[in-house]
Amino acid sequence: MATVTVKGFTVIRDVLGADRVEIDVPEPATVARTFEALLGKYGEPLQTLLIDPETGKMAPFLMVLNGQVASSTLDAERTVKTGDEIVIIFPIGGG
Repeated sequence: MATVTVKGFTVIRDVLGADRVEIDVPEPATVARTFEALLGKYGEPLQTLLIDPETGKMAPFLMVLNGQVASSTLDAERTVKTGDEIVIIFPIGGG
């Protein structure tokens, strides 16, 4: 099991209840499994933000994995390990 730090801002921070949380990710530990663990812990409020309601799959958004820009969908199978950090860069709507 890997323990990954997840940082969020705005609405993500509101759902997590903090700027950063640590989440235990079961093996094989990947970005996708990190989000599965987060969804398991934070439930529907997080699912509403991260899951595309039309497909039921992870919505595409940018994140930073250990200082490198990554994609929630294209980099889903990237391995994570204890001590890694994912920063969720969630788009803000507005006009």
